[in-house]
Amino acid sequence: MDWQTMLEYAKEFLWGVWSFDGVKVIVAHVAINLVVAVAAAMKAGTFELGKIGEFLWKKLAPYVMVYFAVKVAGLAAGLDALAAVAWAAIEATLLGDLMDNLVKLGLTMPEPIARLVVKNRIVVEAPR
Repeated sequence: MDWQTMLEYAKEFLWGVWSFDGVKVIVAHVAINLVVAVAAAMKAGTFELGKIGEFLWKKLAPYVMVYFAVKVAGLAAGLDALAAVAWAAIEATLLGDLMDNLVKLGLTMPEPIARLVVKNRIVVEAPR
């Protein structure tokens, strides 16, 4: 198999992954999280440009691949709801990360929402 054929297969695979709406939402949510995380790190004086790639490698790639794998497996098994469950779990995790970074930026969260943000087994409370 030559390089051109391998690149064509890779391109088709990536377009196949991108074809699912859940993947697009996850990518958009990770992009939003990235912007807010960078802002929070800049405010705290801990921003490191090299961490952006690490962030994407640790967040974007696993979430997209897990969702894609569950979506394909669910479709093959006739269990379409599996993808919805995986997507909801991924989105809940991303939402928690986003809320945590918004609190780091100084945004005051209503008490019931602040209690939902858990990091390192410590509940992040809204500033008083």
